Amino acid sequence: MTSWGRAFLVLLKKELLLEARGKELLTLLLCSSLMIAILVGSGVSSAVLDAHTTRKLYPMLLWIVFLLTATTASVRVSEAELEGRGFEGLFLAGVTGPQLYMAKVCVATLLFFLDWVLLVLLLGLALDQRISEVLPTLLKIGLGSSIALAALIVLLSAVTGTSRLRGVLLPLVTIPLLFPLFFAGVEMTTACLLYGALESGSIWPSIVLLSATVFVLVGINTYELALRE
Repeated sequence: MTSWGRAFLVLLKKELLLEARGKELLTLLLCSSLMIAILVGSGVSSAVLDAHTTRKLYPMLLWIVFLLTATTASVRVSEAELEGRGFEGLFLAGVTGPQLYMAKVCVATLLFFLDWVLLVLLLGLALDQRISEVLPTLLKIGLGSSIALAALIVLLSAVTGTSRLRGVLLPLVTIPLLFPLFFAGVEMTTACLLYGALESGSIWPSIVLLSATVFVLVGINTYELALRE
């Protein structure tokens, strides 16, 4: 294994240990998802909607809640290093921006994917949706979207890191950039629920893949610069 790879694995372990110790991002994600899912389920139940209408609403509600909970919790992605000036120490130790960026993206992807799984199940129960048959496809959609979301949020957390209003600024900057991912996700989830599978030749998976690729490439090349500015 190369020195780059060994350093990356050390950083990945560091990120996992930080999250395991504090559990700040995971707790914020899961608690906010649980509360919002309960509220959404109660609201839809009180509206007395028929099963077909509820099934059409499920994808949109799922994606709105997923993106909102992820962006609001994202302020904790780099909080430990920002508070303790940890980035300066890492750079002095010879860590490169791409290594640090990819380690954070991997851990954030894992946490966002867990949030996606929880929301799929919770909203499925709250809205009385049978999703067992399409669950594998929904998990694939969630994994690809989690990578794109993590790549963008980790980068923007560095851009807004020096601002005192980063808790407000980060979601405001992130949400408009997620519109393509939101539309693609809603379309793919709707196709899965209504037709049982994605349509052949659909452009929506390509949009998710393109978004993830662009966000990762931009992040790799600009993350260190954003932290040093």
